[in-house]
Amino acid sequence: MNKKFVLGDNLFEKLKDLPIKPGVYRFLDTNKTILYIGKAKNLRARIKSYFQANNKKTKKLNMLLKESYSLDLTLTNSELEALLLEQHLIKQLKPKFNVQFKDDKGYPWIKLDTRNEFPSVRSHLGTKNKIDAYFGPFPSSYAIKQTLVLIQKIFKIRNCSENFFKNRSRPCLQFEIGRCSAPCVGAIKKSDYLKEVRLAEKLLRGQGNNLERELYDLMDENSVKKNYERAADYRDKLSALREIQRNQSISGFNEDRDAITLYSNEKGTFVGVTQVRGGWILNHKNFTLNETGITQEVLESFLFQYYFLRKEIPPKLIIGKKIQGKALIEGALSKNLKKRVKILTKLGKKDRGLLSISKSNTQFAIKRSFKEDKDPFSEFADLKRTFKLSRDIKLIDSFDISHQGGKNAVGGCVVYDQKGKNKSKYRLYNIHKKNAGNDIASMMEVVLRRYSNKNNTRPDLILIDGGFTHLKAVEKTLFNLGYKDFEILSISKGVRRKAEMDLFHNRNGKTIIINRHLPSHLFLQRLRDESHRLVISNQRKKQVKSSSKSSLDNIYGIGKKKKRSLLRYFGSVSQISKASYEDLVSVKGIGKSYAELIYKNFH
Repeated sequence: MNKKFVLGDNLFEKLKDLPIKPGVYRFLDTNKTILYIGKAKNLRARIKSYFQANNKKTKKLNMLLKESYSLDLTLTNSELEALLLEQHLIKQLKPKFNVQFKDDKGYPWIKLDTRNEFPSVRSHLGTKNKIDAYFGPFPSSYAIKQTLVLIQKIFKIRNCSENFFKNRSRPCLQFEIGRCSAPCVGAIKKSDYLKEVRLAEKLLRGQGNNLERELYDLMDENSVKKNYERAADYRDKLSALREIQRNQSISGFNEDRDAITLYSNEKGTFVGVTQVRGGWILNHKNFTLNETGITQEVLESFLFQYYFLRKEIPPKLIIGKKIQGKALIEGALSKNLKKRVKILTKLGKKDRGLLSISKSNTQFAIKRSFKEDKDPFSEFADLKRTFKLSRDIKLIDSFDISHQGGKNAVGGCVVYDQKGKNKSKYRLYNIHKKNAGNDIASMMEVVLRRYSNKNNTRPDLILIDGGFTHLKAVEKTLFNLGYKDFEILSISKGVRRKAEMDLFHNRNGKTIIINRHLPSHLFLQRLRDESHRLVISNQRKKQVKSSSKSSLDNIYGIGKKKKRSLLRYFGSVSQISKASYEDLVSVKGIGKSYAELIYKNFH
């Protein structure tokens, strides 16, 4: 049933005659062009709300009412029918005032060129053809690079161009470092190479669970045939898969799901969708809306626009926000797909983690898209001004020490120049046993070794992780080396080791409390954190390496059978040491009590 009335004179009298029924309404201009389509459970109440004097109207709403001339109504039997009709009309007519999300096409994909005899796997940006296989999109080129490195490490798929491939007479560097099986020179049979391609494709398609089962079968099959080298290769692949899953911070989802996050700034509103398929994070997509502010309308509109006409929807959508139309949207999507679709707003630990990852990906993509050009010298100039340094800053060395109860002590130096982190100049130092456990002596040793080498460029500023005592000890070491003209600061943890309580110390003994509003303070904190990350990660590797040989043998109750199950599942002791409690419980034959024992042993 359709009704139409013209806005203008006697408007409120006309509004009184509107039906108290569900339906769809359309605002039209003088040319009968549809400007906006909406749905309502109660048409009279909903439409009256547009014209209430006390309604704080947005700029968009004021523009809509200014351009509107008439109103069309279509009555329906239920609110669900109104919702379905509204979405069909919006998709078909695309009115100018309805929320319209734009799929961000500017993100890279992974391309598997299946047309070639020996397929390669590479990053791709731009138009896609119908022959090759594409996976993604990925939130950044960095995410693509990391994924490709993992694919090449595990499956040794080539990443070179076809012209490069056809003109090889000997293996390239990728073969030498174990990232390519060199099909260009016949180092691998075609059938074996294509098998690796098929396994890689399974991982990229999110079929992680199926891939694991197949790798187990192949490992057992080769072991029975006494092809031990091949069996070990499949074991290493399983170990690498565990590493991927752990790095994602998400593992073991029983059902597929999407996590949807919204973010808004002065540039607009952005929606990120992170997809989990087969227990693995498969990809992340971003959508933009040229409006600011996150409202229920935005979220509900996106859920319908993105999912309503899709043929495949996961059974669970993770949003973490309460929305009024939750039951209605669930009903509409379930009815359309003929299967139950559930929207989760109360989240468990894993889903909160997934939502956090989705949010991080979305914000990261936005920052890259709207990154403002910065003066490369601004951070250094601000640093000199804030700390009243006597010289211009062009190069900074930052030092930190890490050890575990005096064992496996490591020192590190991070280098920052006007282009940012200069990782080629990062250095790690194994601390001598006589200094291990003594932070000041360790710091003096590292600084001495760093600057005794005349090949190392002298920095304009040295940053030390520690207090004033550490600073004076390092200063003495530098004086003994003949250093006279240098700037040095130290940064120490404050109360309860909170970042906002950090303290800076200068050569004059002055202590400066961290100011979170000063870019120079935040810059030095980031630099300290980077040096801390460098030494901690290396120290932990040393710790695992030194303890892994006997670590399983020393755990009471872990016999040959359980040890075999653990190694079969994780691939190596190193992977077992990194496993979470939840990972350990999922191993056959390892119950909660043993999982707790193993976890505590390594952590």
